[in-house]
Amino acid sequence: MSKLNKRNLEKRVKTVKELYEDFQLGNRVKNLSEMTIIYYEQNLTYFFDYLREVSIDLVENIRRSQIDRYIMWLRDKGLKDTTINTYLRAARALLYYAMREDHLKGFSISLIKANTEQKEPYSDDDIKRLIKKPDMKSIGFVEHRNWVMVNYLLETGNRLNTLLNLKVEDIDLENGMVVLTTTKNRKAQYNPISEYLVMIINTYVRSYELEVDDYLFVNELKEQMTRNSAQHAIARYNKKRGVKKTSIHAFRHTFAKHYITSGGDAFKLQRLLGHSTLDVTMNYVNLYASDLKKGFNNHSVLNNFRKSERFKRGKGM
Repeated sequence: MSKLNKRNLEKRVKTVKELYEDFQLGNRVKNLSEMTIIYYEQNLTYFFDYLREVSIDLVENIRRSQIDRYIMWLRDKGLKDTTINTYLRAARALLYYAMREDHLKGFSISLIKANTEQKEPYSDDDIKRLIKKPDMKSIGFVEHRNWVMVNYLLETGNRLNTLLNLKVEDIDLENGMVVLTTTKNRKAQYNPISEYLVMIINTYVRSYELEVDDYLFVNELKEQMTRNSAQHAIARYNKKRGVKKTSIHAFRHTFAKHYITSGGDAFKLQRLLGHSTLDVTMNYVNLYASDLKKGFNNHSVLNNFRKSERFKRGKGM
């Protein structure tokens, strides 16, 4: 066997564990976000469990049929189709990497057809409860911070990771703008905020003497909040206000719904939400299309013109 062929053979024989380590190393070299690294770490767990269960240790032994069996294995666990696709995307990224590196023969991997789930936003009653101003003289730091945080999420629709990495200096209080430096697509983003949000953030920052290089939403030790601590803080805050829903991502859906139904256009919403393509934004537009119909007759040119004409004819009779 020639040296070249021997090297190629050695390159193809990789364990699944070795492949994963190379894959994640490459992701770090490409400077992918830490959230992306964690995404693969968390969502490949089931795939590795499945491979162990069917006694596959070497990458070269993975076949296209295994992917179909993996999908059925996930279904047997009672997972939703959308959840299965989340795990499948991670496995597909890993295996396509293996194919590009010649560790695995090429084959295509398609996501399964999944019904679009209704993205439940907060109701109008929920919003009223959540944003009701507390007694500023009696509340402590935690409740004050959580109230400001909820107002901010409803106003901006920012992702949790973006929220947690905000610093005081990112809020341009004078011009009513926020600079988002930690976004999913790694691009800086400039979003407007209302005068009311500017006011309550300004009061919050001054009340606790936060410095410009401090994180905006901190714990009682003025340290950056973790994802877990933020999720628990919002859950406790919502329940205390009588709101059963505690999802942080639901604030994003709520922002999108209100923006669309109040007349905002999809292109501006795409920028505000930080979507890299319009396709994802259009999911929100299509999802809330029925809400756009409500009250449309009040804004219809034809409907209002006809009403005006009937009024004139009636007046002249």
